[in-house]
Amino acid sequence: MPRRITKPISSSGLRSFFQRLVFPGFTSLGIADREVVEYVVDLLTSFARTDQLYRIRDLRGQPLETIAEMMVELGRQRQPERRWSFDREMDIRRHVGDYALFTTGLFRTWVERQGLGGYYLEQGRRAYGAAAELAQLGFVSQARLFGALEEQFEHLSGGLDYIRKVYMRPELHGGAHGALMRELGV
Repeated sequence: MPRRITKPISSSGLRSFFQRLVFPGFTSLGIADREVVEYVVDLLTSFARTDQLYRIRDLRGQPLETIAEMMVELGRQRQPERRWSFDREMDIRRHVGDYALFTTGLFRTWVERQGLGGYYLEQGRRAYGAAAELAQLGFVSQARLFGALEEQFEHLSGGLDYIRKVYMRPELHGGAHGALMRELGV
């Protein structure tokens, strides 16, 4: 799993870096939905910072670090003593999808070594599907995007794994970007 980044790179610098990797990689794999590709670039940019990777917290304020913990927190949303929140449910579902896509794409070996590959793929796909349904119910503009992420989840995850293997090798990048690749351990 990723370690803390010691040498900061600006968000715009990270986004530009990930665009240069994701666009050609996904294009070569036939992933052409621009909104999906931009979403993945934004996801990588955000999750390069561990505070965003572990931003979902429980009632005590502790970060949730696994999909299982996130699913437990999601279940707590439905308990009668708690007031259900559309925004909280949407946030958790989207984060589960994002976390699963990020980890099965860039840290596939780690996920599989834990015996979680199939579980993470299924939970990620289902989370985006639920987010799409919630978005439709709430008239949120991203309903189509989440539906596309659900449909293409395994292809996108495999695409990120391909990008990691081909484009994210630290020796291909100098300076802070090479350091980022080494620190992420991709």
